[in-house]
Amino acid sequence: MQLSWSGRRRVIYAVTTLVISIVGVTFVWLQFFNAPPTCFDKKQNGTEQGIDCGGSCTLVCTQLAGAPRVLWARAFQNGASNIYTLTAYIENPNPSAGAKGVEYIFQLYDADNKLIIEKRGTADLPPVQTIPIVEPTVDVGNRIVAHTEFSFNSKTQPVWSKALPGSIPMLRVSRQQLSPDGSRLDVTIDNTGISDATNVTLVAILYDTQGVARAASKSVVPAIAHKATEEVTFTWPMSNLHVARTEITLLPSF
Repeated sequence: MQLSWSGRRRVIYAVTTLVISIVGVTFVWLQFFNAPPTCFDKKQNGTEQGIDCGGSCTLVCTQLAGAPRVLWARAFQNGASNIYTLTAYIENPNPSAGAKGVEYIFQLYDADNKLIIEKRGTADLPPVQTIPIVEPTVDVGNRIVAHTEFSFNSKTQPVWSKALPGSIPMLRVSRQQLSPDGSRLDVTIDNTGISDATNVTLVAILYDTQGVARAASKSVVPAIAHKATEEVTFTWPMSNLHVARTEITLLPSF
């Protein structure tokens, strides 16, 4: 039976509507129900161990990340009796991940356990195992520091992200030369990688024969070109005659 023009037109409209509906339903299905997993879709999918974290995602899941541990904290007198360099030695339990802008507080106490001063700050914890945090030239007035406490802000959790392959510069200490009185330390840093390193923080710590830290200093190198070296000098305003070991920690930006 041959359809009239109006009948054919209704069939064309019906078929067109059906095709558009099928295309629309397919698009919605692919977009919302069968979309490939990403690290930004606010869902736990793919290899993720939580919502948009773990697995192939850069972000480390909070419940799987270890909290940074304070190994020791000390205040070193810095020449003048009222000026101290505060140092905390931190262990990163997530050595392949780093956290930016982590809040901390130093608290200094006298021999009667009375608070002298609090020093607050933020630190980037790079993806390395041990991280010294240094606050130089802290004035305590006419008080004498008996002991030092260090802690991270318990109200905020560090946000840890895995270091991308090749993002950490390849740096090493090739030379250390301590002056006889322990007041100057000359260091050579080699950048053995193929990329320039920028904003590299170096921390020098001096230890006595008992393994006790006696002095610390921090320096920031704006840039170390690839396949190049950089000379860095640390100085202290007082001698450190009983130094048995020096330790240089390189803290790259990330």
